[in-house]
Formats: sequence, structure tokens, C-alpha cells
Amino acid sequence: MTKKKKIIFISAGAAIVLVILIGIWFFVFRKSSSAADGVVAYTTPVSMLTSTSIGTVNRYAGVVEPQKTVKIQKASDKNVKEVFVKEGDTVTKGAPLFSYDTDEIQMKLSEAELELERITTEISTLYNQIEMLQNEKAKAPESEAFSYTTQILTAQNDVKRAEYNQKSKGVEIEQIRKSLENSTITSEIDGVVKSINDGSQTSYGYDNDTAYMTILSNNEYRIKGTINEQNMYAISTGQEILVHSRIDESITWRGTVTEVDTENPVSNQNNMYSSGSDTNTSSSSYNFYVELADEAVLMLGQHVFMEPDLGQTETKEGLWLPAYYLVIDGNDAYVWVCGKNDKLEKRQITTGEHDEEMDEYEITSGLTLEDSIAFPEDTLTEGMPCVNAGSQGDSEMGISGNMEGMVE
Repeated sequence: MTKKKKIIFISAGAAIVLVILIGIWFFVFRKSSSAADGVVAYTTPVSMLTSTSIGTVNRYAGVVEPQKTVKIQKASDKNVKEVFVKEGDTVTKGAPLFSYDTDEIQMKLSEAELELERITTEISTLYNQIEMLQNEKAKAPESEAFSYTTQILTAQNDVKRAEYNQKSKGVEIEQIRKSLENSTITSEIDGVVKSINDGSQTSYGYDNDTAYMTILSNNEYRIKGTINEQNMYAISTGQEILVHSRIDESITWRGTVTEVDTENPVSNQNNMYSSGSDTNTSSSSYNFYVELADEAVLMLGQHVFMEPDLGQTETKEGLWLPAYYLVIDGNDAYVWVCGKNDKLEKRQITTGEHDEEMDEYEITSGLTLEDSIAFPEDTLTEGMPCVNAGSQGDSEMGISGNMEGMVE
């Protein structure tokens, strides 16, 4: 069973409970209005049943942010020479952002090249020395052979050490040259410069970061919300979300939850407001992200409200009743109606479409909004007294017809 269907099922159950509670109240406190034998059917106006809300849906505050954020770290061994952009600038992919001071790098390269040249000369000298020692050994008396052998081995070891240093220095020079070639840092994406970490205040209302420069993608957006661990069951990846403008409630967009980041708890001090039961500040909260399905004119940093899309904005033409109020007998359908002289009657109705998601039937004939019907029970019989519990109970019991708040 999907989460949407579970909530609908719960709301349906809540409606049944409400009707039963009304019936109990009337049976206990309004017994005087029943027939002599005390058996009375309690009914609810059809108009109330067709307008019954599926319950209060948790809302979460959200903020518009880019789909991609690029954070650029400054090399610890380099100094920035020039910055080509400022906070708030729009940049394109490949555009220069800043450059490093290359004077010191160039000096390091020159020193490394001189050192490599020295090592190369040393190796050449050692090979010449070895050749000379080998020639002298061949001419020297046998008593001096050991001495020459020792000198030759020492020179050969010196060659190996020098050749190792030569290879290492070559790698170092290659790295320095690459560093020179990459002295100008360019943007990886089309976007907006969010921040430059030079000690000044950023121009956007996002959390501070330690990157030297941060670029926000301006091509695609997503919405970030925060949910508490106590009601995390209400949000899941792939769930459909309804997004409301905070400026105009009638403006809405639809989206889908693409990620619930349970790996990185967020500080409770930075939690955004939720109209759900997210009041325990000692528990952890997590970010979730929504990708919009509709094209929307949004701005980075814009705040919105989000709620699970349970079909609450959809309207239907005609009269629709929850399926649990219908009695299905083969191909026929009936409802228990409080008829003339407040007597219960089993009335045949004609049904149209069936909404499987909401489990509701369209009533095409046999029933009007002015009628009042009872929840079908085995104890109901035609002709028994009936009382319109909805119309009489609301004023005296304080019962609301829209059941708002019964289901979260």
C-alpha cells in the first residue's frame, strides 16, 4: 500500500470514527429523541461527507537553491594574484575566476631546473670517474686491486643515488610546470558567484562555507527542506510534493523528492519552520530535496512552503461518496437514507466512475446533497427512526464538519 493510500485510508477511518462518536453521543445524551424502543439510526448530511477533508497535511518551509554547487579551494602553497569576478557576478563555463601569483612558482622552477642540471653533471662525472678507476685498476699491481674495487663500488652507488635524485627532480619540475599552466582558475559551470572567502560578508542568505570561491549553477533549481527525525516517515524519495508560493497561496508547483540526506544531520539552530509536530529541539533534523516537475520562475534564495501531494487540490464535478457508505448487491448499489417523517429507507442509487486512489464512487442519480445517510450496519432496517446527527450535533457538540487536524 502506498503512503498516499495509507493516509487516505486513515482519513476514511477517521470519518467513520467521527460518525460513530456522533452516534454514541446521541445515544447517550439525546436518548429522549429516539423511538420508544430506543433504536435510532444516526445519519450524516451528504454535503458534509462530500466536503470531508483528508486531514491536516504537514507543511515544510523550503528554499530555492541550485541543482549544482561548485566549491573551489585555494592551493595552500600559492598566493592569489588577481580576482576577475565579484560576488553576484554571472559567469559562463570556462570563464576566468582568479589567478595565482606565478613569480614565486617561476623562481621554484628555475631553482629546480638548476638542481637537475647539477645532478646530471654529477652523474656524468661519476661515470667518467668509474671508467678511469677501472682503467687504472687494470694496470695497477694486484696488491692495489682491492682499493680500486672499493672506489669503483662507491662511485657506482653514488651514481644510483644521483640517478634517483635526477628522476625525482624531473617529476618535481613537471609538477611545477603544470602548476604554472594552471595558474588561472576557470569556472566549471554556467552560474553565479555566491561567495569569495576574503573575509567580507556574502551577498546571499546561505550557510557560510570554507571554500575560497563558490559558484551556484543558474540553469536548474531544486528546493531544500528540513524534516525532523520524529516525522521523517512523512517524506520519502520519489514522493510527489506540492509547492506553494509564500506570496500567493494560489500559485503552486508540483515536484518530486529526489533525496533525503540522512547521512548529514543539520543543526537544530538552523532548522526551518514546519507546521507538523516537529517541536522537539533535542532530536536530529535532516535536509530533503525536491526537483520541480513544472517550469517555474523562481529566484535563488526564494522561500516556499511544501507539503505531500495527496490530491488535496483536485476538484471533481458531481457528487462523490466514499465507497464505505455504499451497499453493493451484485450490479446494484444502495445507501441508507433518512427519508420522509425521519424514517430510514434503503434507496437504490446509480453510480458512475470509481476513483481507486481515493476509493470514491460518483453518484449519478438517487441521491442529493440535501439528503442525509447512515453508515451501513447490520442493525439498520427500513422504517426505523433516524436522526440527522450532523446538523443537530455540530452546534451542541462543537464538532467540525471538515475534520481538519485528525490526520497528520
